[in-house]
Amino acid sequence: MKKINVVLTVVLAAVSAFLLWLWYWLGFNQVDQPLDLIVSVVWWAVIVIGVIAVVKTEQKRQHQIRTMFVADGQFYNSETGLRSVAPGATATASIAGALANLEYGFSKANEPDLKDANNPIEYKWVVRTDKFKPAEAGSQTGAQGGASAQSAEGQPESQETWEGEVVEVATGTAKPFASREELAAIIG
Repeated sequence: MKKINVVLTVVLAAVSAFLLWLWYWLGFNQVDQPLDLIVSVVWWAVIVIGVIAVVKTEQKRQHQIRTMFVADGQFYNSETGLRSVAPGATATASIAGALANLEYGFSKANEPDLKDANNPIEYKWVVRTDKFKPAEAGSQTGAQGGASAQSAEGQPESQETWEGEVVEVATGTAKPFASREELAAIIG
């Protein structure tokens, strides 16, 4: 979670603790009314719902940031902006590199002008990543086709996780993928 979300959660918890202390200090805990319990339960339910809403909103925002718009030799992401695929690299490898370096900040890159006559961009694919975890350094994915890599101690090393869907812009057809290889087979 981003710093602002953590701060908001801490503030909500601090306000709750203060109100609980105030409740006892004012002697409301000694009043034998069922409304007291109802008010307390409702307040804590509001706090729990607030925390859940913050977490869900942050997850949705991060999912939107992981969305990549892919054109021939270029791709766009709202955080990194318009980037070119490095010569000799695949679009899949370039997108994976961009995903691994996302900071999930609140600033957005400028969107490219799709109607620019000097530099026309025609997106072919929209890659929506649901889960992405790059392989740790030293793992041997890719060369063995995703076979289980073992470290020198015999412990399994972290494998790359990449799941989501690809939408073909021309047709609107969505195709799910569950690995880098499946994504590469779809977008080329």
